Amino acid sequence: MLKMTNLCYIIISGERGELHFMEASVLTVQPRQKTGKGPARRLRQQGLLPAILYGRDAGNLPIMIKLKELQRVLEREGERALVKVHLEKDGARQEYMALLREVQRDPIRGDLLHVDLYQVPAGEKITVTVPVVLEGEPRGVKAGGILQHGLSELEIECLPADLPEAIVVDVSGLDVGDHLTVADIKPPKGVKILSEPEGLIATVVELEKGEEAEAEEEGGAPEGA
Repeated sequence: MLKMTNLCYIIISGERGELHFMEASVLTVQPRQKTGKGPARRLRQQGLLPAILYGRDAGNLPIMIKLKELQRVLEREGERALVKVHLEKDGARQEYMALLREVQRDPIRGDLLHVDLYQVPAGEKITVTVPVVLEGEPRGVKAGGILQHGLSELEIECLPADLPEAIVVDVSGLDVGDHLTVADIKPPKGVKILSEPEGLIATVVELEKGEEAEAEEEGGAPEGA
């Protein structure tokens, strides 16, 4: 089983049950015949990035990727993205699902130098840590309470094809004293939440009198006072 950290979210809306999934980005790659610093430098001068695709089916294959194509994926999904690799070899196309690994950059300029792609075999589940994002203004906050964030991320297990895109949790229905835990999140088919069920996601608490006075002071005196 592969364990990784990924910047992705489970989008939960309505009654905390509707989830959306992102189509994996496509990277078109080609085998490269020469390896080493010299050939790698020449590739980068041509707008290509040297890389390695490795895994049970792919073997250990030196490849090259269009730099702009990879940059778009990194900007959109981060350095641990799940991608669909189109390998163009000998006039044919082979497809693999792969995870970006070990993105190497120049320590001074930050330029991309090399990237490893791990081919995920069909049927192999991955363990992924995903951040939690809270959405909406709780009823309790409108009534004077304070929204407190709990866990900032969750650990899930799923097949690459079932990997959710985004976790935005709707907290607009929370009143003062209400809370959401991991157990309140219904995972989609094929996804198992590994985090402890009692883990707190969010709660709305009553504003203490001292905090209330402080909030009023921060607000300042009314105009014309």
